[in-house]
Amino acid sequence: MRILILGNSDIFQRKIFPALLKIRNLKIELASKSFKATNIKYEKVYKDYENALNKTTANLVYISLVNSLHYKWALKSLAYNKNLIIDKPIALNLNQTEKIIKLASKKKLLVTEAIVFDLHKQFKKMHSLLDFKKKTKIKTEFHIPKLNKNNFRNFNKFGGGCFQDMSPYASSMIKTFFKNQKYLIKVKKKKNSNGIIEHFKVEVESKNISLKSSFSFNSVYKNQMHIYNNHKHYFINRPFSPPIDKKLELNIFNDTNKKNHKIRFSQQNVFLTYINFVINILRKKKYNFFYKEIIDIAKIKKKIS
Repeated sequence: MRILILGNSDIFQRKIFPALLKIRNLKIELASKSFKATNIKYEKVYKDYENALNKTTANLVYISLVNSLHYKWALKSLAYNKNLIIDKPIALNLNQTEKIIKLASKKKLLVTEAIVFDLHKQFKKMHSLLDFKKKTKIKTEFHIPKLNKNNFRNFNKFGGGCFQDMSPYASSMIKTFFKNQKYLIKVKKKKNSNGIIEHFKVEVESKNISLKSSFSFNSVYKNQMHIYNNHKHYFINRPFSPPIDKKLELNIFNDTNKKNHKIRFSQQNVFLTYINFVINILRKKKYNFFYKEIIDIAKIKKKIS
């Protein structure tokens, strides 16, 4: 199997590429305008994205470009009959997302958005222990320090801002925790002097479940999730960007006897889990689930935008 990467992004270098290297018989091609020769050996390197799409024999493309380019190169890739993985956000708005899915469905091609946090063992285990018939309170925080001034996320023209980058987490959580429920949403956003959203809060309330989430591009680093359910307090650290080289754990505090129970998990590159899942879906050629998932999350994003 062969995969073409459009864009030599930081997340590609840190998490995606190490995952791809672990997949047997996978040939990796790279299209990058800024790539400089290293000791890393790709099957092919292209300097032009369109030329890469035209010449590659890969049937799977991973788009890891600045946010504002996802829509353009998703449509171009689909026009070349390529299955797609797209870094979050898949597009900047619901209209763009619907056009991508419409074309993918017409051509019977896979499109998936790389939201991977819910595939990690610590999140899956915690979710399996929850009883959503009971009152449930969820609190999450994902804050990162101020970005380097040249980072594309600091510029509206590149689809920057905290909301575009982190709203897929909020939307995915709402879809996961409030499945088949009616709920109300409150959102607060804060822009910096350049008009970029650097902080936003989402509050969601249903009959049994409440969610309070905050996201920031200009704060002390925090990345945690607390869930209070059925007399227990569940806590996980690094839920939204689990490190690929560290063992993580789920902490469970019992409100009745005050005892703390820890469930430890071995190292997991959640991008490897995700890509293997995608490859398996490609073999089965059943993509409707992904189409619906992407549109559902995009509609929730619109509600909180």
